Amino acid sequence: MKTITQYQPMIFSRLAAVAHERVWRRRQFRNEALRALAYVALGLWLAADTGCVAWDWQFWLMFTPMFAASELALHEVSRG
Repeated sequence: MKTITQYQPMIFSRLAAVAHERVWRRRQFRNEALRALAYVALGLWLAADTGCVAWDWQFWLMFTPMFAASELALHEVSRG
């Protein structure tokens, strides 16, 4: 029969792994929230600058290339 001293490394390594995963998940959520905020700000700026509103198809015609370009740039930056 094992004692608590023998189980201690296994318990603390699992707790450390869970804490590390929690920190990584929080950082990932923060990055995704900032990206979403940036897209909202870009969309609001575009709507204010051009006078198009989000329910007009012309707005999406202008916003989609910006969205695609920023996603591609983000992918390239994260890859390198």
